[in-house]
Order: sequence, then C-alpha cells, then structure tokens
Amino acid sequence: MTAILNIIAPVFALILVGYGVARTPKWNPDATRYFNNFVFYVALPTLLFGKLATGQAFDGVEPLIAAAYFGGSLISMVLIIAFSRAAFRLPGDELALLGMGAGFSNTVLLGLPLIVLTFGDNAVGPITTLIAFNTLLLLPITILLIEVSHGRSSQKTLIKIAVAPISALIRNPILIAIVSGSLWSFTGWGLAVPVDRFIGLMSGAAGPCALFVLGASLAEYKLAGRPGETATLVGFKLLIHPLIVWILCTQVFILDAWTTGIATMMAAIPVGATVFTVAQQYRTFVGPVTSSILISTGISAATLAAVIGFLT
Repeated sequence: MTAILNIIAPVFALILVGYGVARTPKWNPDATRYFNNFVFYVALPTLLFGKLATGQAFDGVEPLIAAAYFGGSLISMVLIIAFSRAAFRLPGDELALLGMGAGFSNTVLLGLPLIVLTFGDNAVGPITTLIAFNTLLLLPITILLIEVSHGRSSQKTLIKIAVAPISALIRNPILIAIVSGSLWSFTGWGLAVPVDRFIGLMSGAAGPCALFVLGASLAEYKLAGRPGETATLVGFKLLIHPLIVWILCTQVFILDAWTTGIATMMAAIPVGATVFTVAQQYRTFVGPVTSSILISTGISAATLAAVIGFLT
C-alpha cells in the first residue's frame, strides 16, 4: 500500500496544486493556455524525442500491445454505444462522442508521466506507440460516425475523414516528436553531449509541468447536467476499458506482465481532453463530456491506485 501511495500521491498532488492555483485571482485562463503550450509544444516533445533518438526506447516492445489496447478501446466504444442507445436513446453524434470517451485516455498529460513513474523509463517505447495510435485511430472513427449521423457521408466528407490522421500528424508536436525521434535513432548518430544535457534538463520539467497544467485546465471545466450519461461514460472509461484491455492482454494475446501492466494502466487513465475538443467543434454533447473529464480525473486517484495494486 505504501508503494502505491508513493506513486499516486505526488502525481495527484501536482494536479491538485495546479487546480488550486488556477482557482486563485493570480491565475487566469490565458496563463493556463500559455503554460499548456509550453508543455505540449516544447517540454513533452523534447522528452519524447530524447528518449526515442537513442534507439533504445523500442527495445523489447511487444507490437501486440497496440492490438490489445486498441482492441479494448474499440470494444468499449461499441459496448457503450449499444448500451446508451438502448438506455438513453441518444442521437448518433452523441453516441459517437460517448464511444470516443470510453476508449480515449489522457495519454499525454497524465498517462505518460504516471506510467513512467510506475514502470520506469523503459515504458516510454510502449507508451509512445499507444499515444501515436490514440489519435490516428480513434479520432477518424469518431469523426466518421458524427458525419454519418449528420447525413454528411459524401465522397468529399469521406476524403476529409481519411486525411484527418495525416493532418493530425502534421500539426501535432507530440506525434512529430515521436516520428522524428524514431527516425533519428535509425541514423545511429546519437546525441551530442550539449544536446543530450539540454534534453535532460527539459525532460525533467516535462512531467511535473504536464501534471500541473492538467490540474489548471480542470479548473476551467464545470459540471453540467445529464448525470446518467456522464456516470455511464466515467464508468466505462475507468472500469470497463481497462478490464477489457487486461482480458485481451492475458487471455487473447498472452502478453508478459510488464506489457500487460502498461496497457491496462493506460486504459485506466481518465477521459482525454481531445474528446472535449471534438465535442466543442461539433457543438454537441459538450456538457456531459466536460463533466466526465472532471469527474473521471478526480476519482481516478482511487481507481488507478486499485489498478496499480492489482497489477503489482
């Protein structure tokens, strides 16, 4: 229990500090945005590039981790859509966002620092694999479902959806860092000492700053109505998604305990902010999505502690 507390307590203390600071008059939404830009565009990409550029991050990575994790994501997506369609009789676009939320973890701001803290630096390889596919797979599927529900399934729309992963890759600094770091590792040149030390200094700031800005960002979310849909999404994300991933890892793909732990823990991470971005873009289901992000992050301190205890 002490070992679990040693992992969970500092992580969620940083999130709580960020949330508390953002609620004071000394902080404003612009500060959160600027700090988030530093984390998203500078600190985390530097960390990922440095870990991958050495060529050692993917040593021993089990490729089937992607199949187990995203198989679990897609199954969770289908199950929550089927359940919510029967229980709440929601329209197609809202069902699509529920489905995305049930399988889309906050992989970058919370998953990356927490899992590295739990499983060590060697976990960066599997984590980056999941981060890359998280956007490139689940985002286009969600957009496709929304567009079809709106009656926009023309050839032009389908081309737009097919191009979405490429567009995300070009504009997403995290994905750019993953690709460029992986490509650099194939050169065999390594990193010059000054560059390596710079990356080391910047990497040290990445995890704490990511957790702080996650807390600060949560201060901007507000609880909305529709508690049934919100509770369903939170339950699927924190309980059903990791359970399905664990079953796939242990019973279907027969992965080792270390790989299973990383995949299961990533599935247990709360709802990612990208779901809110999509909901806001289409101006649909924004309230339940914001509520689910806030609530799932808040109670994940307990559920993640339980997951870590189960896995270790």
